[in-house]
Amino acid sequence: MFSPLPVTVLVSIAALAFISGDATIVHEPVAAAAAAPSSDEADSIDGGGGGFSLPLVRRRSTTTTTMIDVAKEEIQLATAIAAGDKKLLVPLYGRPQGGSTYLVQLRIGTPTDRISPRYVLFDTGSDLSWTQCEPCTNCSSFTPYPPHDPSKSRTFRRLSCFDPMCELCTAVVDGGGGSAGCLFRRRYGDGGAVSGELVSDVFHFGAAGDGGGYQLERDVAFGCAHVEDSKAVRGYSTGILALGIGKPSFVTQLGVDRFSYCIPASEITDDDDDDEEERSASFLRFGSHARMTGKRAPFKQDGSGYAVRLKSVVYQHGGRLNQQQPVPVYVAGEEAAAAMPMLVDSGTTLLWLPGSVFYPLQRRIEEDISLTRRYDLTHPSLYCYLGNMTDVEAVSVTLGFGGGADLELFGTSLFFTDENLTEDWVCLAVAAGNRAILGVYPQRNINVGYDLSTMEIAFDRDQCDRV
Repeated sequence: MFSPLPVTVLVSIAALAFISGDATIVHEPVAAAAAAPSSDEADSIDGGGGGFSLPLVRRRSTTTTTMIDVAKEEIQLATAIAAGDKKLLVPLYGRPQGGSTYLVQLRIGTPTDRISPRYVLFDTGSDLSWTQCEPCTNCSSFTPYPPHDPSKSRTFRRLSCFDPMCELCTAVVDGGGGSAGCLFRRRYGDGGAVSGELVSDVFHFGAAGDGGGYQLERDVAFGCAHVEDSKAVRGYSTGILALGIGKPSFVTQLGVDRFSYCIPASEITDDDDDDEEERSASFLRFGSHARMTGKRAPFKQDGSGYAVRLKSVVYQHGGRLNQQQPVPVYVAGEEAAAAMPMLVDSGTTLLWLPGSVFYPLQRRIEEDISLTRRYDLTHPSLYCYLGNMTDVEAVSVTLGFGGGADLELFGTSLFFTDENLTEDWVCLAVAAGNRAILGVYPQRNINVGYDLSTMEIAFDRDQCDRV
């Protein structure tokens, strides 16, 4: 029987999958839930050539949470952290786009027809992956899927204290009277926590009940969360797939040297049918299948995450229509050390900038759009205006990175709307914090490729629902 653990504060977030040894991909029939691949996607499905691609499944949120709710929650958390004079941690675990989320589907265990599907968030700020498991104390009730039941799998096994992945033994926690099983525990930037035991089993990616999809031949070690209180589990999400830096991370244990993703900006609408909600919207690509197009920015490890050097922030109004000269809001010194580290984090929603950069930028935007601000007295740091996306289409912000890469943000990369309000509001998807973070919202419709061998991140604007 698992005993709940006292949770200590750790900088990084939690865990789902570590793989022992080199993993190989076996081709089986592709899941019915994923859309049929295009002709140029055919070799992605077979996992050949030292790479493979996992469909990003689009699911509508099971709650009425809106993008404004997500932004308020993330800003409130950051404000509380700043008031305590603590560094803003990642991931913050907002829910991308509010109304819908892009997840990786998998089944854990054998046979798959006895196993409920898991939908997990992929997170570049995490070094350890996890999913809810039975028995589960205080587990989130925000997901329609029950916790994973390992007893239904004939390939399930617990990891011992002697496993190289083990961080914490029950014998230590229980004062020497434990069963010497291996445990994990994490606390995250959103104030939530998760703890449980490290186990291993076979992972089936994109698998339907017939066992279709990708299968890793080697067992995967992952965190079975028995005590969980985290905003990572919302809607259809049942855990985390860790893509950060560190020994237990999914990409590290796979042994691949690159991965990429491209998150579409399109939302699920009320006109979409149930099948539309589960179709593949894009792909999370590993190894030779990763798309490394566009200019590259060198990164350094920051905790479990990836930090590029932010050298400039340039504002322009009507820039694409040649109506205004670019206005530098932030320019670093020439030396590399002067550049500001910016985390590229898929577990955070908004674009975060230090106040010294954000407030001059916000004032320039407000002056040029000439819209009436709508105040939320409980969240004064959320900047919303009476208007729509057409009113802000001329606004653009370009982030300049070390290595010569730059990223122009405009439209739905910078602003969001909320159709549930009685009047038209358009809100800035940028906030003031004590560090710079490129969250998942401004990454939409951008192919983001991580090259772990050269320690570079490639950015390339694209129509992600086509790739």
